[in-house]
Amino acid sequence: MLRKQKISRSRDRREDTTPEPVAQKVPVFRARRMESALERCAALYAVRMMARVRPYEQIARGGATNLLRLAGLELKGEVRLADLSPWVVERAISRQRERLEARGEVAIPALDRNIEKLGKALRLSATECVVLRFAVVARSVEGCDDLLNRWATTPMQFFDLVHHALGKRVRGIPRALGAGCTLRRIGVFGRFDLKRHHFPMEMRHTLAVDLLSPAFDLESIQRSLLRPAPPAGLLLGDYSHQIEASLIARYMAGALKQRSHGVNVLIHGAPGTGKTEFVRALAQSLGVRLDEVPVEDEDRDPISGEARFRAYTLAQRLLARNRGQLLLFDEVEDVFGSGGSSLLSALVGKQGRDPESLAKGWINLTLETNPVPAVWVCNDIRAIDPAYLRRFDLVANFRTPPRKVRERIVERCFSGALLSETGVAALSELETLPPAQIERAAKVVKTLGSKRRDERDAQSLRIVEMSLRAMGHSTARKTAELPQHYDAAFLNTDRDLSALIDGLRAGCSARLCLFGPPGTGKTALGHHLAQVLDKPLHVKRASDLMSMWVGETEKNLAEAFRAAGDEGAILLIDEADSFLQDRSRAQRSWEVSQINEMLTQMEAFEGIFIASTNLVDSLDAASLRRFDFKVRFDYLAAAQRVALFRSVLGDAVLDAAGLRRIERLDRLTPGDMANALRQLRVLGQAPDAMRLLDLLEGELRLKPGATAVRIGFV
Repeated sequence: MLRKQKISRSRDRREDTTPEPVAQKVPVFRARRMESALERCAALYAVRMMARVRPYEQIARGGATNLLRLAGLELKGEVRLADLSPWVVERAISRQRERLEARGEVAIPALDRNIEKLGKALRLSATECVVLRFAVVARSVEGCDDLLNRWATTPMQFFDLVHHALGKRVRGIPRALGAGCTLRRIGVFGRFDLKRHHFPMEMRHTLAVDLLSPAFDLESIQRSLLRPAPPAGLLLGDYSHQIEASLIARYMAGALKQRSHGVNVLIHGAPGTGKTEFVRALAQSLGVRLDEVPVEDEDRDPISGEARFRAYTLAQRLLARNRGQLLLFDEVEDVFGSGGSSLLSALVGKQGRDPESLAKGWINLTLETNPVPAVWVCNDIRAIDPAYLRRFDLVANFRTPPRKVRERIVERCFSGALLSETGVAALSELETLPPAQIERAAKVVKTLGSKRRDERDAQSLRIVEMSLRAMGHSTARKTAELPQHYDAAFLNTDRDLSALIDGLRAGCSARLCLFGPPGTGKTALGHHLAQVLDKPLHVKRASDLMSMWVGETEKNLAEAFRAAGDEGAILLIDEADSFLQDRSRAQRSWEVSQINEMLTQMEAFEGIFIASTNLVDSLDAASLRRFDFKVRFDYLAAAQRVALFRSVLGDAVLDAAGLRRIERLDRLTPGDMANALRQLRVLGQAPDAMRLLDLLEGELRLKPGATAVRIGFV
């Protein structure tokens, strides 16, 4: 050993060709007074690293006064650093190292005690505790981390510098500091990326401060990593429309009872559908504590996906022994997404395939071994790598709640009779209205403080419609209910509707194609069936399902069938010819794709599906075969026209002239009668035979194929 040291010293003397200046006998440096043990410890680390890389000429000629100050040195008198030779600087740092090492290792009582406590909680090895201590000192004293950033350009150089800074007594530095080390996997250190001059032992500033505090406790770290979830604004019963909700609740209850590891549930869906509120309501119903990984820090600045995931993994270690604990990780896209801002991209950078595999392995291992059950929430899962998706125990898609649930939420948010029954109904009829928008609208209306209820009704409706339009959602309300004079007897069909309804009442599923001229009662029959069978009705128009983006229409179709199936609703697609046209006439591939998707969903649907169309001749032959019943709707027969008039007019007597005029209305439909009655209502006139006949004759003259009315000179 002694021989090796002599050879090393002789080699150093041969390499150092700088002549020793004889004239400079008076020391030009003096030891700087360091007030704290933290400064003395950083100085000892620094002079050890400086001795290893010997950057003295850089210090002397580059004016790096801060590095000398870090080493605990300062110049005497008016001597300038640039005027000194490298040998003088080297000699001063070497003597400073001898002085500091002669005093032994610097103890920092609070830090040493806290790291011991944290090491036990995180199950760290002795080497990992020593490395963590070095990292805290390097991050807390200005200039210390700069030594590593400036002089370590390869992993081996970095490990060697840390090894010398710690006094060569610590073994296993690469294993404790490498890219896949425990301190990185549990979120204490950030990514390992020397090529970008990234400090390889970067940690949360609050963690370093906490570890230096005499009042340190593990709860203080937990508070810096997580945020206690606020009280739930919704109840678990508000998610009765979600079949997955009860499944998630039962699974989480069992996992908490058995203290299972690797329990992860992913919830996705459109913004505002109540995903986060569901998790809070779930924790509240289970009687457990829920903490959330924050998306912004104390200064309201956003936190990167990498930092959030590190906070999550560290919190998992700290909370491993806690019973009755859930974690919520919202906005997962910036962690598991495939874009440039994803966690994997941040961890890997441009280092190549092996680091990427290592980062994926770390993420997968985290998902498979987490001791605290976690719920992950995002708006869109399309950007998430399937390798991650398959590691979630449950993946649930949340959608906008049905009308009854929306009405219950509206009544709760606008409590105290803030809205009238009409106002509550108007909001509830907006099919795309998510729970979050109901809460915000209630807050705005309460702040406006209008005294009149009708004003509050109008304000609430206007507020939610503006929000829905801004989000690209439809503000169309539910199709109007059946008119008072509606009677299935006024439908002129080629099928016995009463027998069909009796069969459907027995619980049979069916696919119905209703075709015929406009206004003959096709859509109205869907509403009538919903009333008779006591089922909810989902009405979708072509405009609700068609999208300008390739592939989106197919997804909208699939979602419409899935939502109706989950709720046990009747699905009625109006203008279905848009999706069932003859494929031989299709000119683009996406047109065929939409038809294929429609046919596939029809065949797999186990409920009642109704397609209404005015253009049955344009339908694809394969689609017609898939309908159990094809019901033709025609214009009202003569007897039906008279009966409809008597139903509308009540006890009014129809004279012979009126009956003859009614008989001539051979293209009359129930829709024409409803339109005429609306016109009379707008004009404020009571319905009588002559007025109705005049209006109906005018409607029929405008229909295609009607006899043209001659105008001009005869």
